[in-house]
Amino acid sequence: MTRNESTKPPRWIGAMTTGAVALLAVTVQWGVVTTKLDHVEKRLDELIVETRMTRAAFADLERRVSFLEGRFTP
Repeated sequence: MTRNESTKPPRWIGAMTTGAVALLAVTVQWGVVTTKLDHVEKRLDELIVETRMTRAAFADLERRVSFLEGRFTP
């Protein structure tokens, strides 16, 4: 064994370090994706509420127009 070879760290340390960094990166990415999905879910819920309000307003408007046209009597 030469002097230079004895001071090198074993190869498995590099593999373990690479694996740990990859695992950390996947964990961070998973958190980012989860956060973005939470924001998308929140926005979709807001859109559903807005759609329901618009449908209710449209139904009310149709009811008023039909009353004015004499097709509907309350």
